[in-house]
Amino acid sequence: MNYKYIVLYPVSVIIAVSFLFITGCEKPSLSLLSEYEKPFGVISSEAQDPPRKFNVFIDASASMYGFTANNSTFHDIISSVISRIPQDASIQLYGFGRDSIKLEGDLRRMLHTISDRRFYNHEHTDLCKPFDEHIKNDPSSVNLIFTDMVQSTEHAEQDRVIFARHLKSYLGDNGFLSLMAIQADFLGDYYSEKVGGKINVPEGSTRPLYCLAFGHRKYSKFIEDKIANLFSYSFEFGNTKPNKLRCTDNMDRINDPENLMLEDNLVNLPVSCFLLDKGQTEALKLTMSGYEDRFGKVLDYSIAYRSKKDSVYTEMKNIGGNIIADVLPDSTKISFNLPFNNNSPGAYIVRLTFRKTLPNWISKLSTDDDTKLDNINKTYKLDSWMRFIMDNFEDYKYLATTQYYIQINRK
Repeated sequence: MNYKYIVLYPVSVIIAVSFLFITGCEKPSLSLLSEYEKPFGVISSEAQDPPRKFNVFIDASASMYGFTANNSTFHDIISSVISRIPQDASIQLYGFGRDSIKLEGDLRRMLHTISDRRFYNHEHTDLCKPFDEHIKNDPSSVNLIFTDMVQSTEHAEQDRVIFARHLKSYLGDNGFLSLMAIQADFLGDYYSEKVGGKINVPEGSTRPLYCLAFGHRKYSKFIEDKIANLFSYSFEFGNTKPNKLRCTDNMDRINDPENLMLEDNLVNLPVSCFLLDKGQTEALKLTMSGYEDRFGKVLDYSIAYRSKKDSVYTEMKNIGGNIIADVLPDSTKISFNLPFNNNSPGAYIVRLTFRKTLPNWISKLSTDDDTKLDNINKTYKLDSWMRFIMDNFEDYKYLATTQYYIQINRK
């Protein structure tokens, strides 16, 4: 027997496997979406247990009275939401207007309290009160606020800003927010915020009814799956939606530099793998198929790196930013230049998130003049209020429509 072949054979196998490891996309090492999210401090919302504690705040101002007739949409929505909360979860109801009051008794008694039309008699609505008196000291609950979103205080404009700041402080780095809306039947008076005074709403009219839901990000999918479909409109952040995006070659805009080679699109994950040869780079031109208008055109990016001697990826601080994508003529593909001047050998993960913008329905339901009957089915200053909130969350890592990951193995 020739012993040198016995020695050389396993050595050659090791060399071959090492070559494949270096040059190929390391699919086996990262097999879950949460593994791609982890280097960026992203807490995954996948497969989380449902929440076990709910705070439900009911706007008790006089402007809500018109929603509360027998068999109204308002009562149907409240009942449906309560019925979808897990049986073993605790539920506490509150009323708020000029202050915030914890309702007494068991669930039956609390629901009976809010079904009494006399409950809706507060002169003003201050959405900051639930934060001041209850929410800020209860970080583990899911909070649901049912309201007409009319901030009615002496300094309403400033209080909208304060509400947005309260929300950002409470949610911290790992929260979600959902604004849901429906046109609900309304029989009663509306109180104008622009000029004051009472407007008698014609029978058969509707007004927008809203539910604000927020809490820890791990509960966002529960709200999306169980609550949002009760409403006609919804807007949320903190829970990125799945997508069918994939990196692709494009004859009109080839990869630059040319030594960037697409190796694989991972079918079950929003991930594409590339091999990048040695040499200086400044930017990578990438093209993606499966684009949808709802994603928007602004992409935020951040980069994590693992050298060949490291076992884990670490986010590269102060490297990242945003880029504007070009939508190609068929509207299903986008191209963009990804800044990338990282020339050290090893493996990189680029996190791409499509920045969320306010949907059109918010501006359609918003008005700056609530004195006209033609605007009775709209909400005073809704658009500007939501913009205050978006401005406060501008640098929030979950302010995204969807996400995608680029894995680059650099020789």
